[in-house]
Amino acid sequence: MTQLTGTGQTREGASAVLGGFEAIGDDRVSSRFYALCGDVSVLCKWRVALLVVVTAYIGFAMGAGGGVVAVWPSLAVTLLGVALSCMGASALNQAYEYQTDALMGRTRGRPVAARRVSVGAAAGLGVGLCAAGVLTLGLGVNWLTAGLSAATVLIYAAAYTPMKRRSSLATVVGAVPGALPPVMGYTGAAGRLGVEAWLMFAVLFVWQMPHFLAIAWRYRDEYASAGIAVLPVVDPGGTSTLRQTLVWSLALVPVSLLPSVIGVCGDVYFFGTLLAGVVTVGFAAALLVGRTAGRARALFYATLVYLPAVFALMLADRGSGH
Repeated sequence: MTQLTGTGQTREGASAVLGGFEAIGDDRVSSRFYALCGDVSVLCKWRVALLVVVTAYIGFAMGAGGGVVAVWPSLAVTLLGVALSCMGASALNQAYEYQTDALMGRTRGRPVAARRVSVGAAAGLGVGLCAAGVLTLGLGVNWLTAGLSAATVLIYAAAYTPMKRRSSLATVVGAVPGALPPVMGYTGAAGRLGVEAWLMFAVLFVWQMPHFLAIAWRYRDEYASAGIAVLPVVDPGGTSTLRQTLVWSLALVPVSLLPSVIGVCGDVYFFGTLLAGVVTVGFAAALLVGRTAGRARALFYATLVYLPAVFALMLADRGSGH
């Protein structure tokens, strides 16, 4: 009896110990899983992807002529394909730039730069997502939109990304794929390229210049230490950089007013966009005069407000100019 009782106690004790190890093991697996999910979200730059999806939605709504609800399945597939391609391109970018990212404070914590994710794994994720995005658009929407998606990925990953270390013109090259999401949205709905698509492309292309230059000015020391040839690094004094920031901000005003000028949008869009443009130019002028990090931050936030405001006005006032 004693032996049996002792054996039973030993078994109970062993079960308790094993249960404790299992609980610890479960916690570790759970922690690793959540950490992996966090790394994947960083690789995919979900905040950037969200902005891209919003601009693609505006393009789709413009191409659909306002009848988005009636074609919601096509809208869902279009936004999914655009999002997948965008996230894949972001992962490819980080796989390529991990050494550069490791040299900058704001990027050294990224998964590949911090060696939490291998270059091969990030590249594989990127290729897989890009392929899934292009195929989703080609098979589920149309091949024109799929072709635009493929062009976006190629320009971003194969031209813009390697060019960043060699020339400040990389910013202009990178603005091309950055301006294509609303065009993809438009072709996803209309199946063709129309004047509205080109207008949205023009607005988004020009908008990116003061937006990025404000970022580059704030982080110019980090870009310099990483060997990235953004304009504030090539122009240490900042005179050319901040003048170009103001020039691009000024150019954004007439470009953004074109939809009203040619009759795509009406007076509400015209005056709302004009007001937003004047405010943005004011922040750019203040940065040229003051040249402080605070004023660069203010311009950055002004551009963040500008784009959704203008696109929302474009969608709301579409057709009022006819």
